[in-house]
Amino acid sequence: MKPLIKRELQNLAMIVLILVAIKNIYIALPIKGYVRLHNLIHGIHSPIPIQHHGILPVLSGILMLLLAYRLYKRVRLAWLIEVIALVVSITYHLARHQIVPIHSVLLDVFVLLILLTSYKDFSRSSDRITVKKSIGFIFCSFFLVLTNAAIGLFLLKGDIRSIHTIYDAIYSSVKLLVLMDTSSLGMKGAAGKFYSNTLITINWICIMTSAFLLLKPLVYNPIVAKHGRHRARQLTLKYGDNPMAYLALENDKKYFFSSRIEGFCAYRLAGNVFTVCGDMICDEKDGFMFLWEITDFCTKNGYNILFINITDKFTSMLNMAGFGIIKYGEDACFLLKDYNLAGGKVAKIRTAINHANKEGITVLEYKPLEKKDHFLEKQMHSITEEWLIKKGGVEMGFMLGGMGLKDPMDRRYFYALSKEGEMLGFVVFLPYLEGKAYLADVTRRRSTAPQGVLEKIIYDAFMKMKEEGVIWGNMGLSPLYNISKEENCRFTEKVFTFIYENMNNTYDFQALHHAKLKFGPTDWQPRYLAFSPNLFSLNFGYAILKVQMPKNLFKTILPNLLKLDRK
Repeated sequence: MKPLIKRELQNLAMIVLILVAIKNIYIALPIKGYVRLHNLIHGIHSPIPIQHHGILPVLSGILMLLLAYRLYKRVRLAWLIEVIALVVSITYHLARHQIVPIHSVLLDVFVLLILLTSYKDFSRSSDRITVKKSIGFIFCSFFLVLTNAAIGLFLLKGDIRSIHTIYDAIYSSVKLLVLMDTSSLGMKGAAGKFYSNTLITINWICIMTSAFLLLKPLVYNPIVAKHGRHRARQLTLKYGDNPMAYLALENDKKYFFSSRIEGFCAYRLAGNVFTVCGDMICDEKDGFMFLWEITDFCTKNGYNILFINITDKFTSMLNMAGFGIIKYGEDACFLLKDYNLAGGKVAKIRTAINHANKEGITVLEYKPLEKKDHFLEKQMHSITEEWLIKKGGVEMGFMLGGMGLKDPMDRRYFYALSKEGEMLGFVVFLPYLEGKAYLADVTRRRSTAPQGVLEKIIYDAFMKMKEEGVIWGNMGLSPLYNISKEENCRFTEKVFTFIYENMNNTYDFQALHHAKLKFGPTDWQPRYLAFSPNLFSLNFGYAILKVQMPKNLFKTILPNLLKLDRK
């Protein structure tokens, strides 16, 4: 069976379970006057034989919705519980009824066959800690409820005909809580009926709580301790060939360390998408083994995988592994030994830098690890606050870093001063390629700064690095630039091109590209997205936006989409 067809059949089976759950909830609601709707839904039988009145169908329906949801997440224990429930249901129908409810049995058999034939797909483990807690909670709560039920029923024996001794109370408690049968108690008063219904409700709440804990999937969510960040830094400096590599050390990332080779990747979860910042950080020869670890973990946890802004280093390997590959944009790169301000293509930069020079602006490097300058850092924060106000308070992350002044590590800081000694702007550079290359990551200036401030900072910094033997300078990604110039390009590439050309109110792609273009990069290096399953879907698009704007996604995007619609 093809994987896509199998997946659709599994989803169809879960829809059937959801309909059964809705039916169980419906029959407990006071809308029986809708005869046609009642008769239609009544034809879908519950896989668990219960009373069709009161609170029990509601609780049963909620439990089945939880099972269906965890089946959708491919949790192994949910699969096991549902298979057992379906076998019990089919056996119950065939053994109990003289006339078999054929529609109910066929639905049960259909769902059971789908689950049995695709058992390998339900491989996501439950969290061992919560499983142990849930099992303990089940036994403890059931014992307490059962004890309380026996004592309570004995004290209420005057309202219950069938109870005369403590043994009768214990036997009736078991029957009440296991079989959920209140009719056999022979209640004479309202107190006994209320008490028995309350016990059943409490018991089901315990069952629901235990089920939630039992079906909680295993989630790799490590605490990024100081030791883990130190290890990540060492690996980044050793294997970080992607300009995005150093962003792994930002606080918005989680780490997936390999257990087999020397390597890790920095990621965030966006829905069910395991979203990786840049390439895997490891030796190229170990790439296949590490990718297998990542895909195996994501398969067990029901995650899709998305690598954002990867280089050519692993694209062939990812393609061989069945990942979809789409171009995401190009990096503006400078081979420093060949870079200078000669020629017409850098005329605007040359003019801007000459203007800054005439204003008496100087560029210096701040080295916080050698000597802290609190006044200087206060000015950096002041510029950042002004920049944030101009941006509407929205600061993107994941693929963009912060100042990192609390823990500078290997960052380099260059800033511009006016003749009066006021800081006018600054740029934070991140290392990659074992310190042979630097990315201009954070670029900020005062709104009152004269023309050429950022241009002079970047150029002077690149020239100093060139003297030190640094090979590459990098001004970062032009997202969605030059995605495809072919007429027969794929649909997703056409969508990306449309976004680049028409959605600059949301994010000014073209202005960002032209700001980099005027520097005259010596190289435009392609960057890609890699994703599994290999069909680019909306959840991947959502993940790209969500990891970069976790708090302000809809606040930022929706108003601009409405502007586009009116246009």
